[in-house]
Amino acid sequence: MIDLVIVEDHPAIAEALAALIGSEPDIDVVGIAHGLDDGDALIRDLAPQVVLCDVMLAGRDDGFELLRRFGSRSRFVILTAFDYQSHHATALAEGAAGYLSKLSDAETIVRTIRRVAAGEVAIPATVMESARRAPVAPTTRERELLTMLTAGASNDEIAIEMRIKVKTVEGMLRRLYDRYGTANRTQLARFAMRQGWLTNQLPA
Repeated sequence: MIDLVIVEDHPAIAEALAALIGSEPDIDVVGIAHGLDDGDALIRDLAPQVVLCDVMLAGRDDGFELLRRFGSRSRFVILTAFDYQSHHATALAEGAAGYLSKLSDAETIVRTIRRVAAGEVAIPATVMESARRAPVAPTTRERELLTMLTAGASNDEIAIEMRIKVKTVEGMLRRLYDRYGTANRTQLARFAMRQGWLTNQLPA
């Protein structure tokens, strides 16, 4: 019997997944969590074989935080509605055993859980290739700058908020332009959003 924990912040989706997967004779849904804190407690207490885990929990990519904490104890199948290179790269780097789109059919979800429980890696080749080609992610400070940039903040406003000099902001922007092959603030902001780096601006 495969012990499974589901971490999904939309209760209706979580219940539907539990009903669907739990009807299989060899899979036991031992718990459902809706966020980082209850997911942490549930996985810590139950130590399930497999965790089916949404990336975005309450608008943040906290699913990856659970993977970092418990990936050595339970095998994680990442579940996501977003198709971002940054998510692909993080999932592989942190040791996810499976990767699924929320558009996957029931047969694919169940088959992936079984494969992962059996010790296999069930990550689509397209996700693997995307991860290999993913650009280097920005640092925490660079994400902070990008978030304010995308919100329309000026260099002066960014400098005040980050408590740095305007010249430092300008230098950070030049480095980001060069790194990501963008020519201006608008292109940089669009690139960052396409990569899924500005998770605080994404829907839950």
